Amino acid sequence: MVHRLSKSRFQLGLQCGKLLWLDSHRRELADPITELQQHIFDTGTTVGALARERFAGGVLVAEDHLHSAEALESTRLLMAEPPAAIFEAAFVHAGVLVRPDVLVSLGDGSWDLYEVKSSTKVKPENISDVAVQVWVLEGAGLKIRRANLVHLDNTYVYQGGEYDLGRLFSAEAVTADVRAWQPAIPDLVSEMLAMLEGPEPRRRVGKYCDNPYTCAFYGYCHASLPERPITELPRVSDELIAALLGEGITCIDDIPPLFPGLTAAQRTVCETVRRGTPEYGAGLARSLGRLEHPVHFLDFETFMSALPLYPCTRSWQQVPFEWSDDVLAADGSLEHREFLFQGEGDPRPAFAETLLDALGEEGSIVAYHASFEDMVLRELSDGLPEHSEAIERVRARLFDLEKPVKDYVQHPELRGRTSIKVVLPALVDTLSYDDLAIHEGGTASLRYLRCAQGAITGVERAQVLADLRAYCGTDTMAMVKLYRVLREASAAS
Repeated sequence: MVHRLSKSRFQLGLQCGKLLWLDSHRRELADPITELQQHIFDTGTTVGALARERFAGGVLVAEDHLHSAEALESTRLLMAEPPAAIFEAAFVHAGVLVRPDVLVSLGDGSWDLYEVKSSTKVKPENISDVAVQVWVLEGAGLKIRRANLVHLDNTYVYQGGEYDLGRLFSAEAVTADVRAWQPAIPDLVSEMLAMLEGPEPRRRVGKYCDNPYTCAFYGYCHASLPERPITELPRVSDELIAALLGEGITCIDDIPPLFPGLTAAQRTVCETVRRGTPEYGAGLARSLGRLEHPVHFLDFETFMSALPLYPCTRSWQQVPFEWSDDVLAADGSLEHREFLFQGEGDPRPAFAETLLDALGEEGSIVAYHASFEDMVLRELSDGLPEHSEAIERVRARLFDLEKPVKDYVQHPELRGRTSIKVVLPALVDTLSYDDLAIHEGGTASLRYLRCAQGAITGVERAQVLADLRAYCGTDTMAMVKLYRVLREASAAS
């Protein structure tokens, strides 16, 4: 059976031949598509449709991917008397089918290609994406003058009303880079098509499982790894993974202390795992001792939208809509404060005003991975100049609780990782996210965005808002409990 490639499957083959084979033969083994992944797909579709409005006189080839033969026929008919532009035209060459986002006729038989992405810059994987399209188009008889990547321009500040499409989108010529790819494509296509005719390829796991995208079959390929797999070593290279697997080593516990190629940080992780008990550095007490009461344990929730929703915002800007603040007094008492914007329009003014009032002018402000809160505050200061001086004073009081964990905590369950979702279950056994409807920030962001867009209303919206309060409040309580554990550990060490 001859298997036809597409531009997306060509990209899969570049990342991993086994990924391409599984996508072609064993789709039922793929991990379930998550709510966030589906949102990414939907966003790409929405952005692509809007980008077409930049090209006057364009005609859409409407048949979807399940009707390729019909799309090819529709394209053939259009090419007899070409319109100014064709969207999603279908072409096939040497077993590869492509559907270019936009082809613009130059009136002399040649065409310009525009590939639309919802990101804000050109990425390396975008070049190979366009390159295989150009190869197919020219193999099918078209003359391509220029190849362009169209992406969102996050320097464009939306002013309300209709989008200025000329500023919302930026087009970058990538013709030279695409041409440099052309000599390699025939052999790559031949190798992929031949591989698809054979059995499932044997390939070990590696960093390519997440690069440039997390593999859809990640669970299938990693299912045989043990509880503490070697892939969790910090900054592990494909070469080190291959060397360990070559020796039959799959678990961090089994790595010899002097195994060649280990970095100092990786050796430390191995030693900690073998020891099986945590170790706290002498500097932990000094680091935590810098905090001044009242100590504010602060967490933000934000959302990002490819297409800006409010005036004076940009594509993919972090828009804060919720904060939680657990205030620890010098006598050990704890007070919880919170804010969640539930109205219409831009949440930033109310967010900033309530936050500044709650934080006052005294005490340290603790956040976990505080560079995020600092970035949000910095953008908030830029967007709300009337509050900029007060916001800058808040930024000066920030304390990053992740830093002492990174610097002074070695724990067998951390293995060099310091995400709060990893640190919390390892050090705190009295709090969990498992029973919450929202478990992590990406889902919180997406569900609020859907409320802001009007996609969630009524009873469902009320439930989402309640879930957001519970999630954000858990984040700050997690920091309080972690801080207390670290204080006790530093006093004992």
